[in-house]
Amino acid sequence: MRKRRSVKIDWRFLRWVCGWYAVLTTAGFLILSMMGGEEYSRSFLGGAAVSIANVLLGFLSVEFAFDKSHTVFLKIVLGGMGARLFLMALAVLVLIKGFGFDSLSLMFTLLGYYAVNLTLEIVFLQKKVSLKNKTSES
Repeated sequence: MRKRRSVKIDWRFLRWVCGWYAVLTTAGFLILSMMGGEEYSRSFLGGAAVSIANVLLGFLSVEFAFDKSHTVFLKIVLGGMGARLFLMALAVLVLIKGFGFDSLSLMFTLLGYYAVNLTLEIVFLQKKVSLKNKTSES
């Protein structure tokens, strides 16, 4: 019988990420609402939802794979990136073709959140690596 290993999730960092997303999404929505474009506001919220789903799935894949060997870590993270990219493209297609979202504002929203996601990912990985190095030194 295989022994199950539990995944230790950094809930504090996850709350921090969700807090930033809440602030940025609220600010963006309010700005677009005041400018009067309901279709832009809808597209902004759709892009924010796709982006937060992408971040949460990426976060979980890193948490799951972090204690594994380097090869397994890369397979899980890079394979997960490919799967998440496909799912995001599918979601964008459904939002634009199926629900009639404004494509330009949806793409700009995803681009903006992409920059935020890169920053959060670098901070998260740096934190995980520094914690791992402290643990291995002890």
